[in-house]
Amino acid sequence: MTESKRNEFIGQMKDRLDELDKEIDKLKGEAGKFESKARMEYENRLHDLREKRREAKRKIDDLRSAGDEKWQQLKDETEHAWKALGNSFNYFKSHFK
Repeated sequence: MTESKRNEFIGQMKDRLDELDKEIDKLKGEAGKFESKARMEYENRLHDLREKRREAKRKIDDLRSAGDEKWQQLKDETEHAWKALGNSFNYFKSHFK
């Protein structure tokens, strides 16, 4: 993969994380509208979401330093981590409507 394609992919992943950070900040502000038990579950699930976000960020960081021989494997892992993060985010949003 060319260097420009690599940089483009990494940039896209970074942009996605930036958007997700904005969404997580919005969700964090909504925790106060729930009663104590529901708020605890909300905050626990939000914590899990942040953990998955950190994992995706680590994968992106790994991509930046990956050599050609590891690039495709790390790219696949990053896409998998992003998909898991997206699924968790969508579940979170649908669960706390």
